[in-house]
Amino acid sequence: MTCQLKAIGKVKNDESGTLIQLDPEYIPGLQALEGFSHIHVLWWFSDCDNHADRNELQTKQPYKGAPEVMGVFATRSPARPNPVALTASEIINIDFINGMIRVAFIDADDNRFA
Repeated sequence: MTCQLKAIGKVKNDESGTLIQLDPEYIPGLQALEGFSHIHVLWWFSDCDNHADRNELQTKQPYKGAPEVMGVFATRSPARPNPVALTASEIINIDFINGMIRVAFIDADDNRFA
C-alpha cells in the first residue's frame, strides 16, 4: 500500500515565538478553531528522511529504567521507517485572515506539516 501526504503549511520560528502558517487554500479550515485550547500537528522529521534512519528498527536504551534495546515504535525516536511526528501544541492566538496559528511550543523546527 502506498500512502501520500500533502503538506498544508509550514512551522516557523521567529523572535516572538513559534507559529504555524497555513497555505492559503487551507485557511477556511481554521473556522471555529478558537473554541479549542490545543491543536494536534502532524509533521515530518525531515532531518531523519534518509536511508540509514528510515531503516532503523531498534535503538539503545533511550531513557533510564528502559530496556537495554527498544523497538523504535516504542520510543519517540525520529529515526524510523516513516518519520511522521505528532505534536499537541497550546494555541496562543489565531490570525484567521492570514492563516497563522501562534503556538506556545512545537517540536518541529521550520518544517512542512500535514
